[in-house]
Amino acid sequence: MAESTQAQDGGERAPIVVTPPPGGFDRAGVRTLVAEGTLAKQLHRIVRAPFGHTVLTLRLLDVVVDAGDLALAAGEAVHAALLEDIARSGSFAIPEPTRDQKLFVGAFTATVLCDAAARGFAELAPSPATEGSLEAEGLEELLEQAPREVVSRVLKLAGRYVEVQSGLRPGATAQALVEREGWLATTLHACVLQLRAAIERLTHAGRLRPFGIALTQRKVTVGNHRYEGFRARPMGDPVVDLKPVRLEDIVGNQEYLHAGLKLARDVAAFDLRRGRSAKQINPVLFGLGRPGCGKTITAHAVGNYFLDYCKQRDVPARFRVIRRTDWASAYQNASANELVRIFKEEVYGFPGVCGVYWPDIDTAFASRDSGDLRSEEKNNLGAVFGIFDGTLIPKDGKWFMLCDANFMQMDEATVSRIAQNPFQVRGPTSAADYVKLLRDVLLRQQLQFIVADEAQWLELGQLCATADLSGRAVESVAGNIRALIQDFEYPDTYFRADYEGRLKLIEQLSRRVDAPKIHELLQDYVAFHKDAEEAAARKRFEQEVESMVRQLNAGREAAARAVAAAQAAAAATPSA
Repeated sequence: MAESTQAQDGGERAPIVVTPPPGGFDRAGVRTLVAEGTLAKQLHRIVRAPFGHTVLTLRLLDVVVDAGDLALAAGEAVHAALLEDIARSGSFAIPEPTRDQKLFVGAFTATVLCDAAARGFAELAPSPATEGSLEAEGLEELLEQAPREVVSRVLKLAGRYVEVQSGLRPGATAQALVEREGWLATTLHACVLQLRAAIERLTHAGRLRPFGIALTQRKVTVGNHRYEGFRARPMGDPVVDLKPVRLEDIVGNQEYLHAGLKLARDVAAFDLRRGRSAKQINPVLFGLGRPGCGKTITAHAVGNYFLDYCKQRDVPARFRVIRRTDWASAYQNASANELVRIFKEEVYGFPGVCGVYWPDIDTAFASRDSGDLRSEEKNNLGAVFGIFDGTLIPKDGKWFMLCDANFMQMDEATVSRIAQNPFQVRGPTSAADYVKLLRDVLLRQQLQFIVADEAQWLELGQLCATADLSGRAVESVAGNIRALIQDFEYPDTYFRADYEGRLKLIEQLSRRVDAPKIHELLQDYVAFHKDAEEAAARKRFEQEVESMVRQLNAGREAAARAVAAAQAAAAATPSA
């Protein structure tokens, strides 16, 4: 089923939904297009199987037919939506797309075909390593055709590609049948990947980029993939790796939180059509705070708010969390190159607005004051300087970034670039803050099992404030309280019950906990960590003393040796 219903009166663009029915849309028609080309003949010629095609080559052709069938339906659905948009002008004239609009429909058709074929080929054989793209000559002439003709020409192009490559690569003439089959699979896969790269030059950075931006403002679903512009993602995949944190879950850090929310709204207001923002903003927000003060949870709350805010206003948006495993490499220049790629392609290259969170950014860049800066660290500094100076990607309001650190261990040049909009992130500080965090956020699902009045809760909050517990420490205490509440033996009926039944049993069997018991748990936690900190401090002190003693002894030994050497030299010198 391919749908593109009429846009609503309010100007909202209707979604484009292409859902293949059982048996496809027109697989027989696409098979005819395959037969009219040379692709099937080239596969038959190269594989040279005893009975014509093999199981693998037949599956390859099935992938091509399925991809062509889906692409044809998607192209026709987009074409119909385009005609609806043109007709909204109110004219009775028959709408006629411009050449660029025809190119847009053809590019989307070919993109869907390449994406679907690449996914199918990847299931049948290892994916090839490809570089570059197909020659652009004749590409626009191919794409400005109607969707069925675009599919037909892409299939013929694939046949020609296999024919040309068979004369250049030894795999096409290998003795073993399995080698020839594998060569065909990887060659077809390389063909669609390189064609996709050639099309992307038009849609991502070329004349069709405005159409891609317009497409992101419309919900487009093709099969089980959602298209955001010309890029697809599986419907089942999460858009981001943010924790499900709400704004009301944040305790303390209000100044930092509200600055992040304001920055998120400013970026959501970026004009994607004009490619500029009406405001001039500083896109980087830097938070400094001790471990466990809530820097990460605050950033995740801002990220969720940003995505919801954009979704409600039909603004295409993405939020990217930068993790060290995403870019850190042992290979020369690889880390800096990957950082550049992430910000150029995934952040600024996204056809919408983008938010970024980079936790513990101080660990990524060593201080140049240390005197032993490695080449890789210098390259990383160069990359981050380009990001924050606006020389790598423009600071034009299309993106924003929250970043934080536990300690200021970067040099002055790095700090001056990153911390242009700095905040001190302290987490909960008052007794009321700790009550809200412990009772209203962390233990809200277990409140019915806790016996404590308001005065007792305030006393518990004051204990946390006096001990200066971090938010992470309070979370650990809350975990201990939950474990105490749910400390019961499982009855046999628990294992026979369904999920809802198990929840009811847990509610029946859970224990009641009073304020004195929570007070005891808090005191035990504070005492344990106080002892641990004192032990760690004593160990550090003893290590420093041992180091100083070794240095002192080494100095004495060096002085004694110098004196002995001088005396020996004097004794060996003849008198005048």
